[in-house]
Amino acid sequence: MRVESTVVAGALALTTGGGALLLGDGAFGDGAAARAVLDPALARLAERYEWFWPSAAVVAEVAAITGLVWFGIQVRRMVLRRRPALDGPTRNLAGVAGGELLRATRLVPGVVDARLRLTGTWWKPRLLMSVTCDAEAVPAEIRTDLVNGPIARYRAVMAMRDLIVVIRFHLAQSGS
Repeated sequence: MRVESTVVAGALALTTGGGALLLGDGAFGDGAAARAVLDPALARLAERYEWFWPSAAVVAEVAAITGLVWFGIQVRRMVLRRRPALDGPTRNLAGVAGGELLRATRLVPGVVDARLRLTGTWWKPRLLMSVTCDAEAVPAEIRTDLVNGPIARYRAVMAMRDLIVVIRFHLAQSGS
């Protein structure tokens, strides 16, 4: 789920809850605050059938547990965006191979600087590269050199042939 939709869902929940509190406090008039929560027909149904309130409680519990699970998934995704779920030896190998990848990337003609970050999950890792190029450099040529050279070696060392690599190019300011 995208961040924007999460923000909208949170704002909607906050607005609804705030409105309910204001309604109960009498902010919209005493008549609205004094009105029964349940419609009279629903209140009669709840009195007639003893299963009504336990069923309502089960539905509320399922909704609450679903919300907690969803929240946990969102937190896990946020953490994995910053740091992949790799075991210790693989993380060490990724550090060594990443250092070599950076050195090789900086030797490619037209590259001024490079940064990288391994993200994602252990079953679907991603390598994010940020490459700063000369103002006169052609990013397509640099990309070809990187994919055929340093990135191919990195994939081989890491034994991740299907590793997704996202390269973001930035042009250096002329005169700097």
